[in-house]
Amino acid sequence: MPAQSTLRTLSLALAFAIPCAQATVVVPYLSYIGPGPLGVPNEFVRTPVNESGPMTMYQDRIGIHLTIGTPPQHVFVPPHFFDSETYVKSASLCNNYTSTMGLGSAAQECESNYSGVFAANESSTFESSTGSFGTDTVTVFDAVPDLENDTFRFGVLNTNELNYVGEEWGTLGLGPNSTFFKTFFPGKEQVGIYYTGGNSTHGQPAHSMPPRPLVVCELEFDGYNQSHYTGEKFTQPIGTPLANSTNPFTLNVTSIKVGNQEILGGESYLTAVDLSGRVSNVLPASVFDAYVDATGARIRSGLPSYNFSSLPTNPSEWYNFTVTFSNGFTVSLPQNIIINPMQTFEPDLAIASILNVEDPRVSGRWPFPVLSLNQLMFTSYIGIDYAAEEWWLAKAVHPWDEPAANTSPNTNNNTTEPPTGAAAGGIGENVRKVVISVAALAGAFVLFC
Repeated sequence: MPAQSTLRTLSLALAFAIPCAQATVVVPYLSYIGPGPLGVPNEFVRTPVNESGPMTMYQDRIGIHLTIGTPPQHVFVPPHFFDSETYVKSASLCNNYTSTMGLGSAAQECESNYSGVFAANESSTFESSTGSFGTDTVTVFDAVPDLENDTFRFGVLNTNELNYVGEEWGTLGLGPNSTFFKTFFPGKEQVGIYYTGGNSTHGQPAHSMPPRPLVVCELEFDGYNQSHYTGEKFTQPIGTPLANSTNPFTLNVTSIKVGNQEILGGESYLTAVDLSGRVSNVLPASVFDAYVDATGARIRSGLPSYNFSSLPTNPSEWYNFTVTFSNGFTVSLPQNIIINPMQTFEPDLAIASILNVEDPRVSGRWPFPVLSLNQLMFTSYIGIDYAAEEWWLAKAVHPWDEPAANTSPNTNNNTTEPPTGAAAGGIGENVRKVVISVAALAGAFVLFC
């Protein structure tokens, strides 16, 4: 099974409806985690599958759901925060596609692996322009309020080149001078990223349990939702990328703790920040080794691995992963998110979503340290303002949080975990069994599969 298909199949999270105020425009970042009743519905695919049949392996989709053309065709494109163009994959790529699984049809497998494809010749409103680019009617599905434009410009890729994170999907360009911003929000080049616990804050897509689809996070446009964060904003410039990187979002890491144990040893290092949710934490080799020692892990296929039954069960003894930056901001992931049970492979196996930058299987795609979106968004609100050339972090406000009314506005209270038994993202046993983050596992499956 392809790595990305395995990832999406295993990416489950507990989800619930969150009633709260919303930003002017909210766009959900989705993951259909097929097969079967959790996968993408047939109404959103070119080649339908038998959703109740034994061979429903090709219902995986991840990204912002767009409909393009007349009649509408459905594609899913992950956001890209340092590219300005939007690209979709051409349906012509599936004409001579060779199945790697032998389950279902090659057309179904192809469409799933590209997270949806677009046939320009089947749209009566598509107009070709320069090179691979053209314009057509585009609707952002499940956006609130509706987003639609009749002359949206995008590229149609008819080769299987890898995108910015080494995957074969298209992308939604949300970088500086983005076509998306210019089309839908001219003069307002800013976006917020908010973790919702797996379901929509505004009812689109409709709530379901288990989630169909999973809402990885929500993107907030045309103004930040100020009810979604509290306290001081920790601001940094959109600056110079690290060597071998084009990603301008970086942070200086000054402390890493596993539980109560410091593993960085007084050193510091610069890390790129993956705001698109497609890679795990990638650590310098010395820090990776210190993490392995602190947790008593063994290495399997380059990943820290454990007997799941031997992991600490008392939350006070958990291997929580806490990172502090030079700007004073701190983020923490609990053990039950950073270390994931992998019963699909072995009944008592668990792996940590921590990668070694010097592992050849990692360095080919990420030859520099990376901080995952999951590490940030679990407890943080992320704001990006291209006009001001800066981005910022603040403590996120979620319905499962303790009341923040008495919190000083200058208090960095961003490591408080949801209370035991809380809903999305909580620490309770019911949650621990099902929360496996898309972002946390993305890089791990590159090695494991």
